Amino acid sequence: MSQLILKLTGLPRTMLLTLRGRAEEQARSVPLFQDELAVEWRKFLPWDDQLERFYSQFAQIAWAVRAYQFDVVANKHIASVQNPLVVELGAGLSTRYHRVRQEQLHWIELDLPEVTNLRRQLDIETEQHQFMSSSVMDFAWMDALPSKPPESILFIAEGLLVYFEANQVQQLVNQMRQRFPSATLLMDVVGELSKPIANQMAQQGWPLQWYVKGEREVAEMGLSLVNVWSLYQLCPERWPFLLRSQSWIPDIRNGCLILETKLEPFGQYIEPRSLNG
Repeated sequence: MSQLILKLTGLPRTMLLTLRGRAEEQARSVPLFQDELAVEWRKFLPWDDQLERFYSQFAQIAWAVRAYQFDVVANKHIASVQNPLVVELGAGLSTRYHRVRQEQLHWIELDLPEVTNLRRQLDIETEQHQFMSSSVMDFAWMDALPSKPPESILFIAEGLLVYFEANQVQQLVNQMRQRFPSATLLMDVVGELSKPIANQMAQQGWPLQWYVKGEREVAEMGLSLVNVWSLYQLCPERWPFLLRSQSWIPDIRNGCLILETKLEPFGQYIEPRSLNG
């Protein structure tokens, strides 16, 4: 396959950053995960030189550690339920399905049409691994999902919800609570530690809009916390010593959180808890 021609604008451009991060993880002597497909896809996709200032060794570590932890939770969910369904929201060029693929697994990649069209040039769609074109905020995609017990469904929102306003995230959560009560939602959120780079990101058409002070703020949206991890406390050997030694400080600890949550049925409220998984 020759190199593909890309005409990506706005938020979809960020998927080239995370794809590069996963591909370069494979060059480490002991990578956190195996992702040969990311290496292969990167050869076919031209690099956007304007993204270079947003890529660094620190960013590569962050994206690799985040991908690894999302894989861990996905594997745990798949092993714990019968006939699991995984829906990646804003999937971009995720290769997670191929990293955790198991029998009896139904996986749906949901993203904007231009992203799904690109995926179809790189990946193979099957009955078990389907591609769906939609904005996550066009809630009609929920009607198109196969009928499954909500407890068997895992929704993954990796590097996505931070680009929406808090009221938009709340609308999405409300819709999902109504239709899939007790399903699992795995997401990441950022704190004000990310604000210094936000203006540069906004100039590229992908402004960060949702900042949280901690997991309690997320739980109050109608989500029951199952596990909470600070990104900077995961895989400690990967992080610079100064960051690692200060990761207990609230502003740093909450700088980027990964949350495994359950969608609470309406009318049910569970007191938010602070957890460390």
